[in-house]
Amino acid sequence: MDVPTLLTTLLTTLLSGGGVAGFMQYKQNKKAKELENDKTASEQWRALYEEQTKTAQSLREKLHEARENLAKEKQQTLMCRFYVCEKLDCTDREPPHTEIMKEFKQYTEK
Repeated sequence: MDVPTLLTTLLTTLLSGGGVAGFMQYKQNKKAKELENDKTASEQWRALYEEQTKTAQSLREKLHEARENLAKEKQQTLMCRFYVCEKLDCTDREPPHTEIMKEFKQYTEK
């Protein structure tokens, strides 16, 4: 085999579709794999975002419940302070709210 025959055979093989089509197919496969990787990464980020959103929502609900419980406890503490007697050394203990109510009645009667 001489050189022109080899070159003709090589060029015929490349140009007849084997070489060019293989090269084009390689580029298309590479691009398809890149798109598939991007799609997978996008799905993973979406799943992570949804999970974090659910976690944040549950934490907000817990915080809301804790704030409500704290408000109720503060209200109960204030009510307990309202009924605490200031006279500790006598038998006729009077809660402070009776005097407050007397003062309130005096102001309303005027």
